[in-house]
Amino acid sequence: MEDILRQISSNWKSYRLHCQSKSKTGYDIKIVKKDHIIYDLVIDKWSDKIKNKVNDKKYIVESSVGEGNLSAVPWLAIMNKSITESPREGFYIVYLFSRSAEKLYLCLGLGAYQFELIYGRNNKSLEKIKLATDHFRQLFNEYNFQSLNSEIELLEDQNSFEEPIKGSSRFLVSAFQSGTCFAKSYDINTVSNEILYKDLDSFLESYHSIVEDPRAENLDIISEAYVVKPVNVEVGYEVPLFTPREKNKTKRKISTVFKAKSKRRTQESKKVGLAGEKHVYSNEYQNLKSVGREDLAKKIKKHYEINEYPGWDITSYDKDGNEIFIEVKSTKGQSINSLDITENEWNAAVKEKDKFYIYLVNNALTEKIKIFEKIQNPKKLVDEKKINLSTSVFELKL
Repeated sequence: MEDILRQISSNWKSYRLHCQSKSKTGYDIKIVKKDHIIYDLVIDKWSDKIKNKVNDKKYIVESSVGEGNLSAVPWLAIMNKSITESPREGFYIVYLFSRSAEKLYLCLGLGAYQFELIYGRNNKSLEKIKLATDHFRQLFNEYNFQSLNSEIELLEDQNSFEEPIKGSSRFLVSAFQSGTCFAKSYDINTVSNEILYKDLDSFLESYHSIVEDPRAENLDIISEAYVVKPVNVEVGYEVPLFTPREKNKTKRKISTVFKAKSKRRTQESKKVGLAGEKHVYSNEYQNLKSVGREDLAKKIKKHYEINEYPGWDITSYDKDGNEIFIEVKSTKGQSINSLDITENEWNAAVKEKDKFYIYLVNNALTEKIKIFEKIQNPKKLVDEKKINLSTSVFELKL
């Protein structure tokens, strides 16, 4: 592996020059090209070396120079399938070259996507990643990490071979950098296979210990620990009715991560669900009040607050005083393309028909929180084949 890493380091700058191109609007860009030694080194040779050292039933190995556009740095991730199948999520082992590829780091780091979902691609997101990273270090420093670095330098703004990177590319590299919990740096010119493989074994052992540690159970929602209660949230708006999605003819594969998380009972955060329920209540209240029906607004029942389980979260009213039953499904992201519904909720939907609604809430932990759609009578939509009802998890009662 030492020879592969040295070749990547020595050829990276020439590859970046080779990948120069023009966008349709005339801007200078760099696109991934496969007709260069770097592509074979990173995507095939380096990846194959690591795959030969890890259990492919337990780990996924992914290396990259970018997809479409050339990435700012070459990298290779080793991911435990029960935690993540993407370097955007969970926590994983990753080799990171610096922007010039003159430096190499072996790291254990956090994926940035859960922070990006809430805060966007900005400095606030990076600040929250750093807070979570500090928390991770405090929790797991005992697993053979005491002598390792906690910070790495990937951006190399002082390097003159190219202008400093900006925009989304800068955020992504900065997120890698901010999310690095533990790291070891290497001198590319002197590092040996013996050291590389010894360190990899040590990182894999520590990674496995953290995965098995009960304190790692909720790290996929660690971003929510640093959320400040949103202010100036808009309420009192009309909610559009659900528009059926275009059917995807490709059968969706249920990932190993989904199965593992179901097994470990890792679910959407209660904080996200409660934020959505509170927002729906506030919006219903304001809408009724605005049409002169404050009497009805005061009668809205918040079942989620009093541990009642009729099959929905909120009993509200239309402006004519008719009851409507609202089940709330929330995400901290932008969209919901599938959702879990319990037997109790489905039975309520079947019984209540047009009086039963599912309200879909996005951006649940930010000031942008909104009910972006409401589904009326989901049983009817299923019967009309406008939405699909499927069972992905089966319960065996013994």
